[in-house]
Amino acid sequence: MFYKEMTVDKNRLEELRQLVEDVMYASTKKEAQYPIKRLEFMASTLRGEIDGYLFGKLGEVISYAKEASGQVKNKDHWISCVERCWYVFESRVDKEARADSEPSETKT
Repeated sequence: MFYKEMTVDKNRLEELRQLVEDVMYASTKKEAQYPIKRLEFMASTLRGEIDGYLFGKLGEVISYAKEASGQVKNKDHWISCVERCWYVFESRVDKEARADSEPSETKT
């Protein structure tokens, strides 16, 4: 089975997270528009670099962050959804990064 090489470095992950925070905690939907566009753009650049499962998780993070933006009912619920999906996304990225950095074993 072919797996795509992970290329989400720490800086990119931090920038993604900051944009998610900016969207979730925007006081109005209008205030969230720019970080949403930036976040969606960054996600689209990752499409060919991460596997489909991770891309889907990132899509869920973005969707829930949009729901949480502004003055909405159940804001805590949407933030909780973002946090759960982000945890899965970040954990998998970290796991893949560690696997990529480990020296491969060779049999002699």
